[in-house]
Amino acid sequence: MKRLLKPILLAALAASLAIGTAWACDPPFPTLVKTKFGPLRGFYNTEQTVAWTGVPFAKPPVGDLRWKAPQPPEKWTGVRDATQPCVPCAQIATTPDWLKTGTMAGSEDCLYLSIYRPNTMRMGLPVYVYFHGGANHFGSANDYDGSQIAAKGNMVVVIVQQRMGPLGWFTHPSLRHGESALDDSGNFGTLDNIRALKWIRHNIEDFGGDPERVTITGESAGAHNVMNMVISPLAAGLFHGAMSQSGGMNPKTVAQGEAMANQILSLVLAQEGLTLAEFNAWTPEEQEAYLRSLDASDLWLPLNSAIGTMTFDAFQDGTVVPASVTATIRSGNYNKVPIILGANKSETKAFMPLYGPALSAQLAPYGLELPWIKLIYVLKGVIPSIDYVLPTAFDKKLYQVSGYYGSRNWRAKFVDERARALKEQQGNVWAYQLNWGEPGTGPVPFDFIYGALHTLDIPFFFGQESDIWGYAFRPENDTAGRKALADTMMKYMANFARTGNPNKGPAEGLPQWKKWSNETGAEKAILFDANAEQALLSMSTEEVSIAAEQAKLYYEISTWDPMQQKIYGWVPFAFQWQTAE
Repeated sequence: MKRLLKPILLAALAASLAIGTAWACDPPFPTLVKTKFGPLRGFYNTEQTVAWTGVPFAKPPVGDLRWKAPQPPEKWTGVRDATQPCVPCAQIATTPDWLKTGTMAGSEDCLYLSIYRPNTMRMGLPVYVYFHGGANHFGSANDYDGSQIAAKGNMVVVIVQQRMGPLGWFTHPSLRHGESALDDSGNFGTLDNIRALKWIRHNIEDFGGDPERVTITGESAGAHNVMNMVISPLAAGLFHGAMSQSGGMNPKTVAQGEAMANQILSLVLAQEGLTLAEFNAWTPEEQEAYLRSLDASDLWLPLNSAIGTMTFDAFQDGTVVPASVTATIRSGNYNKVPIILGANKSETKAFMPLYGPALSAQLAPYGLELPWIKLIYVLKGVIPSIDYVLPTAFDKKLYQVSGYYGSRNWRAKFVDERARALKEQQGNVWAYQLNWGEPGTGPVPFDFIYGALHTLDIPFFFGQESDIWGYAFRPENDTAGRKALADTMMKYMANFARTGNPNKGPAEGLPQWKKWSNETGAEKAILFDANAEQALLSMSTEEVSIAAEQAKLYYEISTWDPMQQKIYGWVPFAFQWQTAE
Protein backbone atom coordinates (compact mmCIF):
# COMPACT_ATOMS: atom_id res chain seq x y z
CA MET A 1 0.00 0.00 0.00
CA LYS A 2 2.83 2.42 0.86
CA ARG A 3 4.48 1.69 -2.47
CA LEU A 4 1.24 2.69 -4.22
CA LEU A 5 0.69 5.83 -2.14
CA LYS A 6 3.67 7.81 -3.46
CA PRO A 7 2.68 7.52 -7.15
CA ILE A 8 -0.90 8.47 -6.25
CA LEU A 9 0.27 11.55 -4.35
CA LEU A 10 2.60 12.54 -7.21
CA ALA A 11 -0.24 12.17 -9.67
CA ALA A 12 -2.45 14.35 -7.48
CA LEU A 13 0.29 16.96 -7.24
CA ALA A 14 0.72 16.96 -11.03
CA ALA A 15 -3.03 17.35 -11.50
CA SER A 16 -3.10 20.29 -9.08
CA LEU A 17 -0.46 22.10 -11.08
CA ALA A 18 -2.25 21.65 -14.42
CA ILE A 19 -3.86 24.59 -16.15
CA GLY A 20 -6.99 25.76 -14.35
CA THR A 21 -6.90 23.01 -11.67
CA ALA A 22 -6.82 23.77 -7.93
CA TRP A 23 -6.49 21.83 -4.71
CA ALA A 24 -9.98 21.16 -3.39
CA CYS A 25 -8.75 22.22 0.07
CA ASP A 26 -7.01 25.42 -1.08
CA PRO A 27 -8.08 28.42 0.99
CA PRO A 28 -9.21 31.44 -1.01
CA PHE A 29 -6.70 34.15 -1.84
CA PRO A 30 -7.30 37.21 0.38
CA THR A 31 -8.92 40.27 -1.15
CA LEU A 32 -6.79 42.55 1.05
CA VAL A 33 -3.31 43.02 -0.41
CA LYS A 34 -0.54 45.30 0.80
CA THR A 35 1.33 47.08 -2.01
CA LYS A 36 4.31 49.42 -1.79
CA PHE A 37 1.90 52.35 -1.92
CA GLY A 38 -0.72 51.13 0.53
CA PRO A 39 -3.27 48.34 1.09
CA LEU A 40 -5.92 47.48 -1.52
CA ARG A 41 -9.24 45.73 -0.99
CA GLY A 42 -10.37 43.72 -4.02
CA PHE A 43 -13.24 41.29 -4.50
CA TYR A 44 -14.11 37.77 -5.63
CA ASN A 45 -15.38 38.59 -9.08
CA THR A 46 -16.02 34.92 -9.94
CA GLU A 47 -15.89 31.68 -8.01
CA GLN A 48 -12.47 30.96 -9.50
CA THR A 49 -10.85 34.41 -9.45
CA VAL A 50 -10.03 37.44 -7.32
CA ALA A 51 -9.85 40.92 -8.85
CA TRP A 52 -8.56 44.36 -8.00
CA THR A 53 -9.78 47.11 -10.33
CA GLY A 54 -9.07 50.82 -10.57
CA VAL A 55 -5.55 50.41 -9.13
CA PRO A 56 -3.41 53.57 -9.60
CA PHE A 57 0.05 52.98 -11.06
CA ALA A 58 0.99 56.66 -11.49
CA LYS A 59 0.03 60.11 -10.31
CA PRO A 60 -2.94 61.61 -12.16
CA PRO A 61 -1.43 63.28 -15.28
CA VAL A 62 -3.36 66.50 -14.77
CA GLY A 63 -2.46 70.14 -14.26
CA ASP A 64 1.29 70.60 -14.56
CA LEU A 65 1.67 66.85 -15.32
CA ARG A 66 -0.32 67.05 -18.57
CA TRP A 67 2.11 66.26 -21.42
CA LYS A 68 4.76 65.16 -18.92
CA ALA A 69 6.29 61.77 -18.18
CA PRO A 70 4.21 59.87 -15.60
CA GLN A 71 5.30 59.91 -11.97
CA PRO A 72 4.94 57.12 -9.34
CA PRO A 73 1.62 57.26 -7.48
CA GLU A 74 1.32 58.87 -4.08
CA LYS A 75 1.16 56.55 -1.09
CA TRP A 76 -2.19 56.40 0.64
CA THR A 77 -3.30 55.76 4.19
CA GLY A 78 -6.03 53.34 5.10
CA VAL A 79 -7.40 50.65 2.79
CA ARG A 80 -8.06 51.77 -0.78
CA ASP A 81 -11.16 50.37 -2.46
CA ALA A 82 -10.22 48.37 -5.59
CA THR A 83 -13.67 47.10 -6.50
CA GLN A 84 -14.78 49.80 -8.94
CA PRO A 85 -14.04 49.85 -12.70
CA CYS A 86 -11.10 51.89 -13.96
CA VAL A 87 -11.93 55.46 -14.93
CA PRO A 88 -11.32 55.36 -18.71
CA CYS A 89 -8.86 57.79 -20.23
CA ALA A 90 -10.37 60.86 -21.89
CA GLN A 91 -11.74 60.04 -25.34
CA ILE A 92 -14.68 60.59 -27.65
CA ALA A 93 -17.34 58.02 -26.78
CA THR A 94 -17.50 55.22 -29.34
CA THR A 95 -20.35 52.81 -30.11
CA PRO A 96 -19.80 49.03 -30.28
CA ASP A 97 -19.67 49.50 -34.07
CA TRP A 98 -16.73 51.94 -33.69
CA LEU A 99 -18.80 54.98 -34.62
CA LYS A 100 -18.03 58.24 -32.80
CA THR A 101 -20.89 59.79 -30.85
CA GLY A 102 -19.55 63.35 -30.58
CA THR A 103 -19.68 63.27 -26.77
CA MET A 104 -16.85 62.98 -24.27
CA ALA A 105 -16.14 60.00 -22.06
CA GLY A 106 -13.51 59.33 -19.41
CA SER A 107 -11.09 61.61 -17.62
CA GLU A 108 -7.51 62.82 -17.73
CA ASP A 109 -7.11 61.17 -14.31
CA CYS A 110 -6.98 57.65 -15.74
CA LEU A 111 -3.66 55.89 -15.07
CA TYR A 112 -5.18 52.78 -13.54
CA LEU A 113 -4.96 49.05 -14.10
CA SER A 114 -6.97 45.93 -13.24
CA ILE A 115 -5.60 42.68 -11.82
CA TYR A 116 -7.09 39.18 -11.92
CA ARG A 117 -5.67 36.01 -10.36
CA PRO A 118 -6.83 32.48 -9.51
CA ASN A 119 -8.67 32.15 -6.22
CA THR A 120 -6.04 29.84 -4.69
CA MET A 121 -3.03 30.44 -2.46
CA ARG A 122 -0.48 29.57 -5.13
CA MET A 123 2.33 32.10 -5.44
CA GLY A 124 5.03 32.77 -8.01
CA LEU A 125 2.55 32.70 -10.90
CA PRO A 126 3.49 33.98 -14.37
CA VAL A 127 2.20 37.47 -15.14
CA TYR A 128 0.21 38.25 -18.30
CA VAL A 129 0.08 41.99 -19.03
CA TYR A 130 -2.40 43.27 -21.61
CA PHE A 131 -2.40 46.67 -23.37
CA HIS A 132 -5.85 47.41 -24.81
CA GLY A 133 -6.57 48.29 -28.42
CA GLY A 134 -8.51 51.12 -30.05
CA ALA A 135 -6.08 52.99 -32.38
CA ASN A 136 -4.82 54.68 -29.18
CA HIS A 137 -7.88 56.94 -29.26
CA PHE A 138 -10.57 54.79 -27.61
CA GLY A 139 -11.02 51.84 -25.26
CA SER A 140 -10.23 51.04 -21.63
CA ALA A 141 -9.23 48.24 -19.28
CA ASN A 142 -12.92 47.74 -18.51
CA ASP A 143 -13.48 46.30 -21.99
CA TYR A 144 -11.58 43.13 -21.06
CA ASP A 145 -12.28 40.48 -18.45
CA GLY A 146 -9.14 38.62 -17.41
CA SER A 147 -10.97 36.04 -15.30
CA GLN A 148 -11.03 33.11 -17.72
CA ILE A 149 -7.40 33.29 -18.81
CA ALA A 150 -6.31 33.89 -15.18
CA ALA A 151 -8.19 30.83 -13.92
CA LYS A 152 -7.54 28.49 -16.83
CA GLY A 153 -3.97 29.66 -17.38
CA ASN A 154 -3.13 29.81 -13.66
CA MET A 155 -1.68 33.29 -14.14
CA VAL A 156 -1.89 36.79 -12.75
CA VAL A 157 -3.49 38.95 -15.45
CA VAL A 158 -2.97 42.73 -15.52
CA ILE A 159 -4.87 45.00 -17.94
CA VAL A 160 -3.35 48.45 -18.37
CA GLN A 161 -4.66 51.84 -19.46
CA GLN A 162 -2.62 54.73 -20.84
CA ARG A 163 -3.31 58.26 -21.99
CA MET A 164 -4.67 58.38 -25.52
CA GLY A 165 -5.12 60.65 -28.50
CA PRO A 166 -3.67 64.16 -28.26
CA LEU A 167 -3.11 63.68 -24.53
CA GLY A 168 -1.10 60.49 -25.01
CA TRP A 169 0.94 61.19 -28.14
CA PHE A 170 1.47 64.86 -28.93
CA THR A 171 4.70 66.52 -29.98
CA HIS A 172 4.96 70.28 -30.50
CA PRO A 173 7.96 72.64 -30.23
CA SER A 174 6.26 74.81 -27.59
CA LEU A 175 6.06 71.82 -25.22
CA ARG A 176 9.75 70.93 -25.55
CA HIS A 177 12.06 72.76 -23.13
CA GLY A 178 15.27 70.73 -23.34
CA GLU A 179 15.17 69.93 -19.61
CA SER A 180 13.82 66.37 -19.81
CA ALA A 181 14.17 64.06 -22.81
CA LEU A 182 11.16 62.12 -21.54
CA ASP A 183 8.90 65.17 -21.27
CA ASP A 184 10.12 66.37 -24.67
CA SER A 185 9.51 63.01 -26.37
CA GLY A 186 5.77 63.44 -26.91
CA ASN A 187 5.45 59.71 -26.10
CA PHE A 188 3.37 60.10 -22.95
CA GLY A 189 1.20 57.02 -23.57
CA THR A 190 4.31 54.93 -24.22
CA LEU A 191 5.85 56.20 -20.99
CA ASP A 192 2.61 55.29 -19.20
CA ASN A 193 3.06 51.69 -20.39
CA ILE A 194 6.63 51.69 -19.06
CA ARG A 195 5.49 53.18 -15.74
CA ALA A 196 2.85 50.43 -15.46
CA LEU A 197 5.51 47.76 -16.05
CA LYS A 198 7.66 49.34 -13.33
CA TRP A 199 4.70 49.26 -10.95
CA ILE A 200 4.16 45.60 -11.80
CA ARG A 201 7.86 44.87 -11.30
CA HIS A 202 7.76 46.17 -7.73
CA ASN A 203 4.24 45.16 -6.62
CA ILE A 204 3.07 42.04 -8.43
CA GLU A 205 4.57 39.66 -5.86
CA ASP A 206 1.96 40.95 -3.42
CA PHE A 207 -0.67 39.46 -5.74
CA GLY A 208 1.16 36.16 -6.12
CA GLY A 209 2.86 37.03 -9.39
CA ASP A 210 6.47 36.39 -10.38
CA PRO A 211 8.19 39.65 -11.47
CA GLU A 212 10.75 37.56 -13.36
CA ARG A 213 8.08 36.01 -15.61
CA VAL A 214 6.19 38.92 -17.14
CA THR A 215 4.73 38.55 -20.63
CA ILE A 216 3.36 41.64 -22.36
CA THR A 217 0.53 41.26 -24.86
CA GLY A 218 -1.89 43.49 -26.71
CA GLU A 219 -4.12 43.69 -29.76
CA SER A 220 -4.14 46.33 -32.52
CA ALA A 221 -2.89 49.60 -30.93
CA GLY A 222 -2.12 47.48 -27.87
CA ALA A 223 0.16 45.38 -30.07
CA HIS A 224 1.78 48.59 -31.36
CA ASN A 225 2.42 49.49 -27.73
CA VAL A 226 3.87 46.02 -27.10
CA MET A 227 6.32 46.45 -29.97
CA ASN A 228 7.30 49.86 -28.62
CA MET A 229 8.25 48.10 -25.38
CA VAL A 230 10.28 45.60 -27.41
CA ILE A 231 12.32 48.37 -29.04
CA SER A 232 12.46 50.91 -26.18
CA PRO A 233 15.68 50.88 -24.14
CA LEU A 234 13.67 52.26 -21.21
CA ALA A 235 11.66 49.02 -20.98
CA ALA A 236 14.73 46.75 -20.73
CA GLY A 237 14.35 44.10 -18.05
CA LEU A 238 10.70 44.89 -17.33
CA PHE A 239 9.28 41.93 -19.30
CA HIS A 240 10.42 38.49 -20.42
CA GLY A 241 8.12 37.60 -23.32
CA ALA A 242 5.90 39.46 -25.80
CA MET A 243 2.94 38.78 -28.09
CA SER A 244 1.69 41.15 -30.80
CA GLN A 245 -1.92 40.41 -31.81
CA SER A 246 -2.89 42.10 -35.08
CA GLY A 247 -0.43 44.94 -34.63
CA GLY A 248 -1.12 47.60 -37.23
CA MET A 249 0.81 50.79 -36.52
CA ASN A 250 4.40 51.98 -36.73
CA PRO A 251 6.18 54.83 -34.90
CA LYS A 252 6.06 58.13 -36.76
CA THR A 253 9.03 60.45 -37.21
CA VAL A 254 9.01 63.59 -35.07
CA ALA A 255 8.35 65.62 -38.23
CA GLN A 256 5.27 63.49 -38.96
CA GLY A 257 4.20 63.93 -35.34
CA GLU A 258 4.48 67.71 -35.62
CA ALA A 259 2.46 67.65 -38.83
CA MET A 260 -0.25 65.68 -37.04
CA ALA A 261 -0.14 68.15 -34.12
CA ASN A 262 -0.72 70.96 -36.61
CA GLN A 263 -3.63 69.06 -38.13
CA ILE A 264 -5.16 68.68 -34.67
CA LEU A 265 -4.44 72.32 -33.78
CA SER A 266 -6.12 73.55 -36.97
CA LEU A 267 -9.33 71.78 -35.95
CA VAL A 268 -9.10 72.96 -32.34
CA LEU A 269 -8.33 76.59 -33.24
CA ALA A 270 -11.16 76.71 -35.77
CA GLN A 271 -13.64 76.26 -32.92
CA GLU A 272 -12.54 79.70 -31.68
CA GLY A 273 -12.32 81.32 -35.09
CA LEU A 274 -8.52 81.17 -35.10
CA THR A 275 -6.13 79.84 -37.72
CA LEU A 276 -2.91 77.88 -37.45
CA ALA A 277 -1.06 80.82 -39.02
CA GLU A 278 -2.26 83.09 -36.21
CA PHE A 279 -1.23 80.49 -33.61
CA ASN A 280 2.21 80.16 -35.18
CA ALA A 281 2.70 83.94 -34.86
CA TRP A 282 2.47 83.66 -31.07
CA THR A 283 5.53 83.21 -28.87
CA PRO A 284 6.31 79.64 -27.72
CA GLU A 285 5.28 80.67 -24.21
CA GLU A 286 1.90 81.90 -25.46
CA GLN A 287 1.41 78.74 -27.48
CA GLU A 288 2.13 76.51 -24.48
CA ALA A 289 -0.10 78.57 -22.21
CA TYR A 290 -2.94 78.23 -24.70
CA LEU A 291 -2.48 74.47 -25.05
CA ARG A 292 -2.37 73.95 -21.30
CA SER A 293 -5.47 76.11 -20.78
CA LEU A 294 -7.59 73.82 -22.95
CA ASP A 295 -10.03 71.41 -21.38
CA ALA A 296 -9.71 67.79 -22.50
CA SER A 297 -12.96 68.19 -24.45
CA ASP A 298 -11.53 71.26 -26.25
CA LEU A 299 -8.76 69.01 -27.60
CA TRP A 300 -10.92 66.00 -28.37
CA LEU A 301 -14.33 67.07 -29.66
CA PRO A 302 -13.10 69.00 -32.73
CA LEU A 303 -11.57 65.70 -33.87
CA ASN A 304 -14.89 63.84 -33.88
CA SER A 305 -15.26 63.54 -37.65
CA ALA A 306 -11.54 63.25 -38.43
CA ILE A 307 -10.42 60.83 -35.76
CA GLY A 308 -11.81 57.77 -37.51
CA THR A 309 -8.91 57.93 -39.93
CA MET A 310 -6.29 58.82 -37.29
CA THR A 311 -4.08 56.49 -35.31
CA PHE A 312 -1.95 57.81 -32.47
CA ASP A 313 1.39 56.13 -32.98
CA ALA A 314 4.54 56.66 -30.94
CA PHE A 315 7.23 59.04 -32.18
CA GLN A 316 10.79 58.14 -33.08
CA ASP A 317 12.24 60.61 -30.59
CA GLY A 318 15.54 58.75 -30.09
CA THR A 319 15.11 58.32 -26.33
CA VAL A 320 11.84 56.50 -25.63
CA VAL A 321 11.48 55.07 -29.16
CA PRO A 322 14.74 54.93 -31.14
CA ALA A 323 13.45 54.32 -34.69
CA SER A 324 10.88 52.27 -36.60
CA VAL A 325 10.16 48.80 -35.24
CA THR A 326 11.74 46.73 -38.01
CA ALA A 327 14.76 49.03 -38.37
CA THR A 328 15.43 48.82 -34.63
CA ILE A 329 15.10 45.05 -34.67
CA ARG A 330 17.51 44.79 -37.61
CA SER A 331 20.03 46.88 -35.68
CA GLY A 332 20.04 44.22 -32.94
CA ASN A 333 19.60 46.91 -30.26
CA TYR A 334 16.27 45.92 -28.79
CA ASN A 335 14.88 43.87 -25.91
CA LYS A 336 15.38 40.29 -27.08
CA VAL A 337 12.69 38.10 -25.54
CA PRO A 338 10.64 35.15 -26.85
CA ILE A 339 7.97 36.65 -29.08
CA ILE A 340 4.74 35.70 -30.89
CA LEU A 341 3.38 37.71 -33.84
CA GLY A 342 -0.08 37.08 -35.23
CA ALA A 343 -2.84 38.35 -37.51
CA ASN A 344 -6.33 37.34 -38.57
CA LYS A 345 -7.13 36.24 -42.11
CA SER A 346 -9.53 39.12 -42.91
CA GLU A 347 -8.11 41.93 -40.73
CA THR A 348 -9.13 44.91 -42.85
CA LYS A 349 -12.74 43.85 -43.33
CA ALA A 350 -13.33 45.31 -39.86
CA PHE A 351 -12.78 48.78 -41.30
CA MET A 352 -14.32 48.51 -44.75
CA PRO A 353 -17.99 49.20 -43.87
CA LEU A 354 -16.87 52.20 -41.79
CA TYR A 355 -14.74 53.70 -44.56
CA GLY A 356 -17.30 53.13 -47.32
CA PRO A 357 -18.88 56.58 -46.90
CA ALA A 358 -15.49 58.32 -47.14
CA LEU A 359 -14.65 56.43 -50.32
CA SER A 360 -18.06 57.27 -51.74
CA ALA A 361 -16.99 60.91 -51.89
CA GLN A 362 -14.44 59.89 -54.51
CA LEU A 363 -17.14 58.13 -56.53
CA ALA A 364 -19.67 60.97 -56.35
CA PRO A 365 -18.57 62.52 -59.69
CA TYR A 366 -19.64 59.26 -61.34
CA GLY A 367 -22.99 59.27 -59.55
CA LEU A 368 -21.91 56.19 -57.60
CA GLU A 369 -21.33 55.28 -53.99
CA LEU A 370 -19.96 52.49 -51.81
CA PRO A 371 -22.87 51.79 -49.45
CA TRP A 372 -20.72 49.48 -47.34
CA ILE A 373 -21.75 51.05 -44.02
CA LYS A 374 -25.16 49.45 -44.61
CA LEU A 375 -23.57 46.01 -44.19
CA ILE A 376 -23.57 46.67 -40.44
CA TYR A 377 -27.37 46.90 -40.60
CA VAL A 378 -27.54 43.60 -42.46
CA LEU A 379 -25.87 42.06 -39.42
CA LYS A 380 -28.31 43.86 -37.13
CA GLY A 381 -31.24 42.47 -39.12
CA VAL A 382 -32.45 45.93 -40.20
CA ILE A 383 -31.63 45.21 -43.86
CA PRO A 384 -32.74 41.74 -44.97
CA SER A 385 -29.71 40.58 -46.97
CA ILE A 386 -26.37 41.44 -48.54
CA ASP A 387 -28.06 41.64 -51.94
CA TYR A 388 -29.78 44.87 -50.87
CA VAL A 389 -26.35 46.45 -50.30
CA LEU A 390 -24.21 44.66 -52.90
CA PRO A 391 -26.71 43.80 -55.65
CA THR A 392 -24.36 42.73 -58.47
CA ALA A 393 -21.68 40.08 -58.73
CA PHE A 394 -19.09 42.83 -59.28
CA ASP A 395 -20.22 44.70 -56.13
CA LYS A 396 -19.50 41.56 -54.12
CA LYS A 397 -16.24 40.94 -55.96
CA LEU A 398 -15.00 44.49 -55.31
CA TYR A 399 -15.75 44.08 -51.60
CA GLN A 400 -13.99 40.72 -51.39
CA VAL A 401 -10.93 41.79 -53.40
CA SER A 402 -10.51 44.91 -51.25
CA GLY A 403 -10.75 42.91 -48.03
CA TYR A 404 -8.50 40.09 -49.21
CA TYR A 405 -5.58 42.18 -50.42
CA GLY A 406 -5.81 44.69 -47.60
CA SER A 407 -5.58 41.84 -45.11
CA ARG A 408 -2.70 40.16 -46.94
CA ASN A 409 -0.83 43.45 -46.90
CA TRP A 410 -1.48 43.74 -43.15
CA ARG A 411 -0.07 40.31 -42.43
CA ALA A 412 2.95 40.88 -44.68
CA LYS A 413 3.87 44.08 -42.87
CA PHE A 414 3.16 43.26 -39.26
CA VAL A 415 3.80 39.54 -39.04
CA ASP A 416 5.99 38.14 -41.82
CA GLU A 417 8.30 41.12 -42.36
CA ARG A 418 8.88 41.54 -38.63
CA ALA A 419 9.20 37.80 -38.00
CA ARG A 420 11.92 37.58 -40.64
CA ALA A 421 13.81 40.50 -39.06
CA LEU A 422 13.45 39.03 -35.57
CA LYS A 423 14.61 35.59 -36.71
CA GLU A 424 17.84 37.15 -37.99
CA GLN A 425 18.53 38.25 -34.40
CA GLN A 426 17.08 35.54 -32.16
CA GLY A 427 15.71 32.02 -32.21
CA ASN A 428 12.46 32.18 -30.23
CA VAL A 429 9.96 33.58 -32.74
CA TRP A 430 6.49 32.15 -33.41
CA ALA A 431 3.69 33.32 -35.70
CA TYR A 432 -0.02 32.58 -36.12
CA GLN A 433 -2.99 33.35 -38.33
CA LEU A 434 -6.58 33.00 -37.11
CA ASN A 435 -8.85 31.59 -39.84
CA TRP A 436 -11.98 30.90 -37.79
CA GLY A 437 -14.97 32.98 -38.88
CA GLU A 438 -14.43 32.59 -42.61
CA PRO A 439 -17.07 30.86 -44.79
CA GLY A 440 -17.63 27.42 -43.34
CA THR A 441 -17.03 28.36 -39.70
CA GLY A 442 -18.54 31.82 -39.14
CA PRO A 443 -22.30 32.44 -39.14
CA VAL A 444 -23.96 33.76 -42.31
CA PRO A 445 -23.78 36.64 -43.29
CA PHE A 446 -20.98 37.48 -40.85
CA ASP A 447 -18.61 35.16 -42.70
CA PHE A 448 -18.90 37.19 -45.93
CA ILE A 449 -19.06 40.68 -44.43
CA TYR A 450 -16.30 40.27 -41.87
CA GLY A 451 -14.92 36.75 -41.58
CA ALA A 452 -11.82 36.46 -39.39
CA LEU A 453 -11.78 40.20 -38.84
CA HIS A 454 -9.58 42.50 -36.77
CA THR A 455 -10.20 41.86 -33.01
CA LEU A 456 -11.58 38.33 -33.48
CA ASP A 457 -8.63 36.62 -31.79
CA ILE A 458 -9.32 38.49 -28.52
CA PRO A 459 -12.14 36.24 -27.23
CA PHE A 460 -10.16 33.13 -28.17
CA PHE A 461 -7.09 34.14 -26.18
CA PHE A 462 -9.20 35.51 -23.31
CA GLY A 463 -11.73 32.67 -23.25
CA GLN A 464 -14.63 35.11 -23.45
CA GLU A 465 -18.01 33.88 -24.63
CA SER A 466 -18.73 36.94 -26.78
CA ASP A 467 -16.84 38.91 -29.40
CA ILE A 468 -16.56 42.64 -28.88
CA TRP A 469 -18.89 43.49 -31.78
CA GLY A 470 -21.51 40.90 -30.91
CA TYR A 471 -21.71 39.52 -34.46
CA ALA A 472 -19.38 36.51 -34.55
CA PHE A 473 -20.34 34.49 -31.47
CA ARG A 474 -23.96 33.52 -31.92
CA PRO A 475 -26.01 30.58 -30.64
CA GLU A 476 -25.73 28.78 -33.97
CA ASN A 477 -21.93 28.57 -33.69
CA ASP A 478 -21.70 27.93 -29.96
CA THR A 479 -20.04 24.65 -30.86
CA ALA A 480 -17.61 22.20 -29.33
CA GLY A 481 -15.11 23.08 -32.06
CA ARG A 482 -15.12 26.80 -31.34
CA LYS A 483 -14.73 26.18 -27.62
CA ALA A 484 -11.93 23.69 -28.22
CA LEU A 485 -10.09 26.26 -30.33
CA ALA A 486 -10.36 28.88 -27.57
CA ASP A 487 -9.19 26.34 -24.99
CA THR A 488 -6.20 25.40 -27.17
CA MET A 489 -5.19 29.00 -27.83
CA MET A 490 -5.38 29.82 -24.12
CA LYS A 491 -3.22 26.81 -23.29
CA TYR A 492 -0.57 27.85 -25.79
CA MET A 493 -0.60 31.35 -24.27
CA ALA A 494 -0.36 30.03 -20.72
CA ASN A 495 2.58 27.82 -21.67
CA PHE A 496 4.27 30.79 -23.32
CA ALA A 497 3.78 33.01 -20.27
CA ARG A 498 5.11 30.29 -17.98
CA THR A 499 8.10 29.04 -19.99
CA GLY A 500 8.72 31.35 -22.97
CA ASN A 501 7.61 28.55 -25.31
CA PRO A 502 3.97 27.86 -26.32
CA ASN A 503 4.72 24.14 -26.49
CA LYS A 504 6.22 23.72 -23.02
CA GLY A 505 4.45 23.94 -19.71
CA PRO A 506 1.57 22.32 -17.82
CA ALA A 507 -0.45 22.04 -21.04
CA GLU A 508 2.04 19.95 -22.96
CA GLY A 509 0.72 17.48 -25.51
CA LEU A 510 -0.71 20.13 -27.81
CA PRO A 511 0.07 19.93 -31.54
CA GLN A 512 3.57 21.29 -32.12
CA TRP A 513 3.58 25.02 -32.83
CA LYS A 514 6.86 25.29 -34.68
CA LYS A 515 9.05 28.37 -34.65
CA TRP A 516 9.15 30.74 -37.57
CA SER A 517 11.86 29.83 -40.06
CA ASN A 518 13.46 32.16 -42.62
CA GLU A 519 14.28 29.22 -44.90
CA THR A 520 12.29 29.02 -48.13
CA GLY A 521 9.62 26.32 -47.94
CA ALA A 522 10.05 25.84 -44.18
CA GLU A 523 7.15 26.14 -41.75
CA LYS A 524 6.30 29.70 -40.74
CA ALA A 525 2.99 30.15 -38.92
CA ILE A 526 0.36 28.04 -37.20
CA LEU A 527 -3.17 28.35 -38.59
CA PHE A 528 -5.95 28.42 -35.98
CA ASP A 529 -9.34 27.16 -37.17
CA ALA A 530 -12.18 24.88 -36.10
CA ASN A 531 -15.21 23.06 -37.43
CA ALA A 532 -18.31 22.33 -35.38
CA GLU A 533 -16.71 19.36 -33.64
CA GLN A 534 -13.05 20.17 -33.05
CA ALA A 535 -10.18 22.62 -33.31
CA LEU A 536 -8.24 22.44 -36.58
CA LEU A 537 -4.54 23.32 -36.35
CA SER A 538 -1.89 23.16 -39.04
CA MET A 539 1.48 24.70 -39.86
CA SER A 540 1.82 26.83 -43.00
CA THR A 541 4.98 27.26 -45.09
CA GLU A 542 3.70 30.44 -46.73
CA GLU A 543 5.54 33.74 -46.26
CA VAL A 544 3.56 36.78 -47.37
CA SER A 545 5.32 39.77 -48.91
CA ILE A 546 3.95 43.20 -49.74
CA ALA A 547 5.61 43.26 -53.17
CA ALA A 548 4.12 39.91 -54.19
CA GLU A 549 0.63 40.83 -53.01
CA GLN A 550 0.77 44.18 -54.79
CA ALA A 551 1.73 42.41 -58.03
CA LYS A 552 -1.19 40.01 -57.63
CA LEU A 553 -3.57 42.90 -57.00
CA TYR A 554 -2.43 44.77 -60.10
CA TYR A 555 -3.01 41.62 -62.13
CA GLU A 556 -6.46 41.11 -60.57
CA ILE A 557 -7.56 44.62 -61.54
CA SER A 558 -6.16 44.22 -65.06
CA THR A 559 -8.76 41.50 -65.70
CA TRP A 560 -11.67 43.86 -64.98
CA ASP A 561 -13.76 45.66 -67.55
CA PRO A 562 -11.98 48.95 -68.54
CA MET A 563 -14.78 51.09 -67.07
CA GLN A 564 -14.63 49.16 -63.79
CA GLN A 565 -10.87 49.71 -63.75
CA LYS A 566 -11.35 53.43 -64.28
CA ILE A 567 -14.05 53.93 -61.68
CA TYR A 568 -13.22 51.33 -59.05
CA GLY A 569 -9.62 50.36 -59.69
CA TRP A 570 -8.25 52.48 -56.85
CA VAL A 571 -10.69 51.16 -54.21
CA PRO A 572 -8.73 48.01 -53.19
CA PHE A 573 -5.60 50.15 -52.91
CA ALA A 574 -7.40 52.36 -50.37
CA PHE A 575 -6.91 49.50 -47.91
CA GLN A 576 -3.23 48.97 -48.71
CA TRP A 577 -2.24 51.16 -45.79
CA GLN A 578 1.17 49.65 -45.11
CA THR A 579 4.41 49.73 -47.05
CA ALA A 580 7.57 47.69 -46.53
CA GLU A 581 10.36 49.28 -44.49
